Amino acid sequence: MVHTLEAACGSYIGVGRIKNEDNLYFNKKHLPQDNKGLKHPIKCSIDTSEMSVFAVFDGMGGHTAGDMASLLASEILSDDIKKSEDLVVNEKIFFSEFCKHANDKIVELSNKLQAVTTGTTVAAISFFQDDVVLCNIGDSKVFRIRESQMLQISNDHTDEKIMQSMGINKKPVLLQYLGIPEKDMMIDPYISRGSVKSGDVFVICSDGVTDALSFAEIFSFIEGSDTPENAVIRILSEVELKCGNDNSTIIIIKVV
Repeated sequence: MVHTLEAACGSYIGVGRIKNEDNLYFNKKHLPQDNKGLKHPIKCSIDTSEMSVFAVFDGMGGHTAGDMASLLASEILSDDIKKSEDLVVNEKIFFSEFCKHANDKIVELSNKLQAVTTGTTVAAISFFQDDVVLCNIGDSKVFRIRESQMLQISNDHTDEKIMQSMGINKKPVLLQYLGIPEKDMMIDPYISRGSVKSGDVFVICSDGVTDALSFAEIFSFIEGSDTPENAVIRILSEVELKCGNDNSTIIIIKVV
């Protein structure tokens, strides 16, 4: 069955930030490297007769060239999608190969820049007819809202559970991201497949959003908005109101 997707995205640079290290892939476009976020949300309406991909990338804050890593990953995703357009694609294989491709290229970038660490998270979902496939590495999150219940369907690659078991309360550290040399670790992206239903809402966001707002607040803003575009505006306005000091990027997709 073919569904219509109503989608919107936004990106807020954060208090005191001079550059946006987040990037995204939305309606076949990404943000330029030297961007200050988006002044206004971007929206689109497409159907699932062909594979459509949405993604958020969070260049690792505090590391060298995080903005370059997130941009490079978004460009590679765009190129890989274009190369697969005339092929019969298994989405799980596509995402696995994309992650390896992007990881290798970001490692090359890090070596070229002689950077100690250069990396980015990725959280992506693809839609084709009734199928939805999720892929993530890092702590950028994907949620699904169905029948007024919001569920995180991505898997955080952090040390949060270890720290909690030790009674340590601190921001979790990333254990995986795009940009890890193979000699140090073989990346293991979380990839899962499911099906969509009319009325489903999918949310992809960087940790700037989830650090500033609780899951309940995000859910409330989406449930109280008549369109994905208005939900994006309300969520990022609240992040700004709470003086969120991290880059914050969000994509909201409603299945009609």
